[in-house]
Amino acid sequence: MTLSTPFSFLNQSLLRNALGILLVGTPALVLAEDKPISYDEHVQPILRAKCFSCHNTNKKVAGLDLTSYASLMLGGASGEVIEAGSPDESYLFMLVNHDSEPVMPPKSDKMPENELAIISKWIEAGALENAGSKPRAMKKKANLGLVGAPTERPEGPPPMPQRISKEAFVYSPRLTAVTALATNPWSSLIAVAGQQQVVLYDAASLEMVGVLPFPEGDPNVLKFSRNGSLLMAAGGRGAAMGKAIVWDVRTGERVIEVGDELDAILAADISADQTMIAVGSSNKLVRIYSTSDGSLLHEIKKHTDWVCALEFSPDGVLLASADRNGGMFMWEAFTGRQYAELRGHSNFITDVSWRGDSNLLASVSLDGSLRLWEPENGNQVKTWSADGAGVESVEYTRDGRLLTGGRSKVTSLWDANGGKLRDFEAFSDYTLEVTFSDETNRVIAGDWNGEVRVWNAEDGARLGNLNQNPLHLQAKLEKAQAELNQIQGVHNTNAEAAKQTNDALAAVQKQSNDAAAALKQATDAYNEMIKTRDAAKQNLDKLSAEHAGTSKRIEELKKVLPLLTESAAKMKQAAEQSAGDEQLAKASADVAQQQQTKANELAAAEKKLAEVTPVFEKAKQVHDAAEKGVAETLAKKDVAQKTADGLVEPLKVAQEKANAANATANDSNTKLQAAQQLVAQWTGEIDFHQKLVALKERKTKQNELFFAFEDVAAQLAKLEAELKQAQDGLAAAQAKLQATNDQVVANQKTVEQATTNQQNGAQVVAKAEATLPQLNETLAKAKVALETSGGDADLNQAVENWKQLITKKTEELQAHQANLKNLIAALEQAKQTLVASQEQVKVDQQAIMTAEKLVADRTAAVAPVKEQVAAAKQSVDEATNLVASIQQQVDQLRDPNPQTAQSPEEAPQ
Repeated sequence: MTLSTPFSFLNQSLLRNALGILLVGTPALVLAEDKPISYDEHVQPILRAKCFSCHNTNKKVAGLDLTSYASLMLGGASGEVIEAGSPDESYLFMLVNHDSEPVMPPKSDKMPENELAIISKWIEAGALENAGSKPRAMKKKANLGLVGAPTERPEGPPPMPQRISKEAFVYSPRLTAVTALATNPWSSLIAVAGQQQVVLYDAASLEMVGVLPFPEGDPNVLKFSRNGSLLMAAGGRGAAMGKAIVWDVRTGERVIEVGDELDAILAADISADQTMIAVGSSNKLVRIYSTSDGSLLHEIKKHTDWVCALEFSPDGVLLASADRNGGMFMWEAFTGRQYAELRGHSNFITDVSWRGDSNLLASVSLDGSLRLWEPENGNQVKTWSADGAGVESVEYTRDGRLLTGGRSKVTSLWDANGGKLRDFEAFSDYTLEVTFSDETNRVIAGDWNGEVRVWNAEDGARLGNLNQNPLHLQAKLEKAQAELNQIQGVHNTNAEAAKQTNDALAAVQKQSNDAAAALKQATDAYNEMIKTRDAAKQNLDKLSAEHAGTSKRIEELKKVLPLLTESAAKMKQAAEQSAGDEQLAKASADVAQQQQTKANELAAAEKKLAEVTPVFEKAKQVHDAAEKGVAETLAKKDVAQKTADGLVEPLKVAQEKANAANATANDSNTKLQAAQQLVAQWTGEIDFHQKLVALKERKTKQNELFFAFEDVAAQLAKLEAELKQAQDGLAAAQAKLQATNDQVVANQKTVEQATTNQQNGAQVVAKAEATLPQLNETLAKAKVALETSGGDADLNQAVENWKQLITKKTEELQAHQANLKNLIAALEQAKQTLVASQEQVKVDQQAIMTAEKLVADRTAAVAPVKEQVAAAKQSVDEATNLVASIQQQVDQLRDPNPQTAQSPEEAPQ
């Protein structure tokens, strides 16, 4: 059973409590209100009937013995199974209540609700051993929520690709299971594993931003570095090879390659400081490589099955790894030494994820549970059933929420304490991978059938799908061109229809405008005539009133004047008769004055009437003509109005038709522009990709030329060194000949001196040899004289002196003879040395000739190689310039409006 909200735990507990209170009919289960539930009296009988056969002292399935209270509370291979005070966090109750897998008892229906209620109440009451026991201390529950983000946002713009190729490395007519998903921690970038490629999308727009080829095989793992600047993919080909590749997110360039596994890599991660990459595979090993040189730093041999999940802690201190057998460990990242063993899962551990502050590790398994571990002591601090069918993937969000997906085909979002926040729309098959875009608050998940969906985490609305298997750019262009051609045809038809309806509308509009103009003209004429008539009438009325008033006044005066005349006459007569009566005289004068005034007025009125009468008659004629004009213009106005009114409906119909046709044409034009833009987009992408390919080819060619240049330059250096050696040899030979010639001269002088010495020695010997006989002869004569003298003392002394002298001279002669012999030998030796040195001159002269030939040969050998070096250097320069030109074009396409230029120090060398 998958619990949808955190409140369901409470509701189930209340239900079990109610069941426990209302149990009747089974004596063993009737609970006295004042008797606490204990293991010995109430729980053990239930476990004996249901569980002891598999979980006893002799047969501890999963390392769990339920036959005694002590062994039960000790737990098994999955850790403790009773959480005193909380049935819903007790692994044993989760299994027997079928909230987690494997359900217990296996292959059986769930225990009766009354038995489950007893176990639940027993745990809630503190898991008493017997009636006299005290409740076990309940573990303090930690609030696992985060306060703020644990890591800081890196400086600079979000790590997004500038512009990289969108050309698919592989396109397959069928999708494959989604093996890996990842989101950049500091941008909206999404990485989706495809077949021998990684497809990049923008989570904000869901548009594809690039494709990274992975020709090493299929990527099983995708991980962004903690600062988002790098993307790592690891995978390979089963039973053949395994590699981990790292790209620079902004440029799409490969920057790191490590591993040479004999099977595809199943788990991998890059450390926070980006100095290490850890990988795991079917060989049961965890290997940690250096990113600087790819060397193997550590090899861990603790796992007993395939290593299927691993991740470095965000602080880079620890590495967590897990295997297919449920084994999980924490290692010291920099030493590879074991830090902790995490026991709890009973099945394949599929994924692990560290919280951002490195203080919690989440793990999920096919046993259905999600477990949280604290790294300080390696203790489990929380567990709940995340997917009863088995959990395949888990990821911590930046704010400490957890996202899971599994074999129930549902993707779920949880709060930090295990409360479910939302389930997302189920897939048609297993959910294999999930990831969360913190920058856009969007959930991304993929399933066994290769479908990748994106939801809004706020309301669970599906925003769209991502394609792990995009078409090749040429196919996209052809498809877009075909759609453009179709839309162009439709638009041409719509545009022609719009033109016709607009022409028809224009014709009706012209008629309507003409009618309106005629109506206006008629109306204006009518209105003008009305004004004329009204003015004429006003003038006529004025003149008529004046004429009538004047006529009436004349009539009145004509009636009054005779009476006044008569009265004046009588008053005059009376005044004359009453002469001196001033009053009467004055009255007579007044009457006479009135009579004269009226007479004058009558005369003026008659004159005025005579003047007004013709004007009045003329005004009457004008008014009558105006009345006639009003009738005539009104008739014309009515005809024009009828004509205009008759065109209102045709104009309306024509306008409606034109509006509809224009709307259709505008809609098709919008579609046409979008299709044209799409064709232009894919054409541009193909051009950009071709330039990238050309750039890569030119760089490869540049490298080849450079290596060829290095080879021929090395050859030239070798030849020049050999030439230098030959030249040095020639100089040495010449120096040696000079030395030998000098030696010959010296030897000649030695021979000359030895000859002189020998001659001098011979003369000394000859002289000594000549002197000695004379001395002997003198001695003989002295002896005769001595004998003759009979022993004369003086003669005797003289004889002795001569003897000594002869002995001395004899010795001197012998010495001179020995010296002469030496001088003769020295002369001979000097002659031999001279001959030898003279012979050496010939040898040295021959050596010089040989050295001169060697110098000439090597000088001749250097010349063409120098030309080759110059040609190779020119080729390298040309290739470098071409690479720079294409690079400039690529850079321009990547950023057509660069904001800042690179300084020489920043420019790539």
